[in-house]
Amino acid sequence: MNDTYATLRAKYSATTKQIAGYENFMNGLMSIVKAGAMDTPTGDKLRDYVLNFVKNNSLSAFNHYEDNTYVRNIIGRDASGWEAIVMSWKKGSRTAIHTHPQFASYTFADGEFLVEIFEPCEGGIKLVNKLTVNNQMGLYAIGEEGKFTNHIHRLTCLSETAHSLHVYSSDALNGFNLDDERIFE
Repeated sequence: MNDTYATLRAKYSATTKQIAGYENFMNGLMSIVKAGAMDTPTGDKLRDYVLNFVKNNSLSAFNHYEDNTYVRNIIGRDASGWEAIVMSWKKGSRTAIHTHPQFASYTFADGEFLVEIFEPCEGGIKLVNKLTVNNQMGLYAIGEEGKFTNHIHRLTCLSETAHSLHVYSSDALNGFNLDDERIFE
């Protein structure tokens, strides 16, 4: 990834809404972040915290959809850069192939998704894993601090509607859009 790639912000067309009322969720999230280093044990705690939240809280308040894309609902941002976003999906909605900051997680609350994970290779990127998710599940990746080269992936909604809750260590729209990158399968 270098300066020749557009950020997600430069190509982003989905609706983004700021949603109030999730301060307690963000406070709990930030207490985990501030308690330790960004490592696997902290990643596990964050994943479990968010998964517990979606298991115990309906995301039906986010039942607003668009036909051709997903809707981003920002439910919290910390001054340090951490953010939490609920995404509302309709069948066929999908992200670009993209990268993220040091910490990136997504928790599937309902619906069915296809997760495609890529890795850099000579001349482009290659698909290394495909996963179909149709139950509540949390995934995360930890990369280099200060870089937006972490966790190259694409999500696609396979069900009529769905919700997912994403947590990032920095503004996710600063990640790189790799849809123009050469893909080797």
